[in-house]
Amino acid sequence: MPHSRRHSITVVDIAREAGVSKSTAARVLASRGSASQEARRRVLTAAEKLGYRPNALAKAMASGASMTIAAVIPDIASPYFSAVMRGLIDAARANGFEVLLTNTDNDAAVEERSIEVLAEKRVDGFVIAPVFQEHPRAIERLVAEGSPVVLLDRRTPALGHVPLVSLDHVGASRLAAGHLLDLGHRRVALITEAPARVQTADLIASGADDTALRPSQQRQIGFARAFEERGLVVDDSLVIHAEYSATSASKVFGRALDEGLDFTAVYCTDAVLTYGAFQAVAERGIRLPERFSFVGFDDQNWTTVVSPPITVVDQPTHALGVAATELLLGLIRDHDAVVTDLQLPARLVPRGSTGPRGQ
Repeated sequence: MPHSRRHSITVVDIAREAGVSKSTAARVLASRGSASQEARRRVLTAAEKLGYRPNALAKAMASGASMTIAAVIPDIASPYFSAVMRGLIDAARANGFEVLLTNTDNDAAVEERSIEVLAEKRVDGFVIAPVFQEHPRAIERLVAEGSPVVLLDRRTPALGHVPLVSLDHVGASRLAAGHLLDLGHRRVALITEAPARVQTADLIASGADDTALRPSQQRQIGFARAFEERGLVVDDSLVIHAEYSATSASKVFGRALDEGLDFTAVYCTDAVLTYGAFQAVAERGIRLPERFSFVGFDDQNWTTVVSPPITVVDQPTHALGVAATELLLGLIRDHDAVVTDLQLPARLVPRGSTGPRGQ
């Protein structure tokens, strides 16, 4: 008579099926202690027959390890985070770990609730792209309790002591701006989601740790430093602020075009803003780089199929995910390990959308 599947299979069920004691079955299933070869065979045969699955939480409590890590990110639909997560998961599985993934929608309350649930699952560590807030209580609590935590892409000032894996956001924008300046452009527009109230000169003069700023602000700093290195100053009237959406970027850049903003090149500091800004260009039938040069962010699929192909600053997304996992696994294996921030460089991919000034 087949075994009823209306309840979870337990060690007692296995012992009964195998004709051994509960303690013998438990030892075999946990791979601890002694048991005869015959008893081991019978227990494993019974477990397979009944479809036994060990309780992950109980196993974690007994062994101190669940072989899972948590990834807490703001937007899984983002091409950037999707690519990073692929690298993170690939590296985790290569080391025998699985990943529990949650999406916060950049909502602090969702982030806190997600972290609390994942902590209850007894994951072995966390990779978190935090929501920007003054006191990320859930993350601070994890760190205080000794949970291994690695930040991804960004940090907040309160988490300055938590290791970070990110792009070199400042260096990425220095590449983009430097490319345009070397082509002779001086009036370079910048499309950014950084707060409009923050002036470029104020960011440069603040003396703050760059990694404690939003990536958008770090990229604005890198843009300005490329000018500084050449004895030039950014014209803040050419800094175009958009919300973090393609619709907003298309709208504000389209307005700047329609109002005749005077520039010879434009740099978009984010993949979403790049797509929106290019929509505004395409809708107006503007020819690049004849009218102006255009540099985008992230090497997205569409950037190579439009005419001309788009010059971009490309992030090592897969490598960022791998690096975050490897750094976290180092902390899981040795909670007292001394780890430092890791910033990976971007690369410039020149294409047909940029050319010398006056081309």
